[in-house]
Amino acid sequence: MRLLCLLVADEAPAPDTVMALLRQTTVPAVLALARYHAVAGLAYERLDPVPVPEPLLRGLADLREQAVRRHLLVTWALARLQPLLDASSVAWSVVKGPVLAELYAAPGRRSYRDLDLLVDPAGFPDVLARLQEAGGELLDTNWRVLRRELRGELHLVLSGGVPLDLHWSLINMYRADTAIDTSEILGRRVAVELGGVPAWSLEPSDRLIHLAVHGALSGADRLVWIKDVDLAARDAAVDWSAVAERSRRWKVARPVGLMLYRAARTLETPLPRGLADSLLGRRYRRVADLIDRYSPWQQALGRVTTPSLLLARSSGQGPVGTIGWLARRTVRNLDPREPAASSAFTPAGSDDDRRAYLAAVADVANPARRSVRE
Repeated sequence: MRLLCLLVADEAPAPDTVMALLRQTTVPAVLALARYHAVAGLAYERLDPVPVPEPLLRGLADLREQAVRRHLLVTWALARLQPLLDASSVAWSVVKGPVLAELYAAPGRRSYRDLDLLVDPAGFPDVLARLQEAGGELLDTNWRVLRRELRGELHLVLSGGVPLDLHWSLINMYRADTAIDTSEILGRRVAVELGGVPAWSLEPSDRLIHLAVHGALSGADRLVWIKDVDLAARDAAVDWSAVAERSRRWKVARPVGLMLYRAARTLETPLPRGLADSLLGRRYRRVADLIDRYSPWQQALGRVTTPSLLLARSSGQGPVGTIGWLARRTVRNLDPREPAASSAFTPAGSDDDRRAYLAAVADVANPARRSVRE
């Protein structure tokens, strides 16, 4: 794992250091970790000039080529969608995916699988209808769960087989303790070109916050999420005072602080002095240091009950919220039918549930309703 961290750092490691670390591991182990942490493309470019074993270089090259092909397919799908989205007059933005490929300055360096679109909640039902009319297949069928939990995204497959996650919120579930305003974010979006396609992207400070929140709430145990934050933080257009103010106002200071802290420790990300500590809180940072000492995030590998992964998820929900989530998950898993029943892809509910869900999403943007909920 130390080898991968060095390979994705801002400066390339010395070849002698690389070879010394390779002698302490195996080719299958490096390939498995590169695949899990989604950094094969970056690792390949750094190892290409080093006399490493051919099976390692070939395996990384294959993963890099897959990332390039996926990026070309997704940007092709985006080119077909862009006129439809603009014609809807609904504010939209691409998040993650091809935006990150541009951030990495080459598509093969950052793998991803789907296209993520964020649209204004008020126009979410309209955009969904237009996508379906254009041949997009809606995969979600559990309208009972979608309505009950007011989930922040729906899943479609576009013609050509490209998966599309259509978001009206940047956080899909467990948003009760956060206050991220989609309309505010889309009001600051910036025009970009993604693979030559005119599109919209989040403003750099909002993009950094989103990548940090996404990484933390997903478990913060993949090196690629830390690298995302590292590159986003190095953008000269980031307004650090805005990052601090919005993170606090949106009640996501801890997840943002945690990812900035891990990026600084892992990849030496340059940050304003004291910012990560200020957002994370010194007490929480001490807990994070203690947990990482005995249960390093590098060893979590997606296992839900590892202390480091629970710490990351609790950064968004708080300790009480995380204990409640874990308790509900444990109780639900006692019933073998529960995972399917809670899945958005298990048919359940009625047309009334579908209409109620879409109406509730559209109503999120209603200032009067929002003030009542708050």
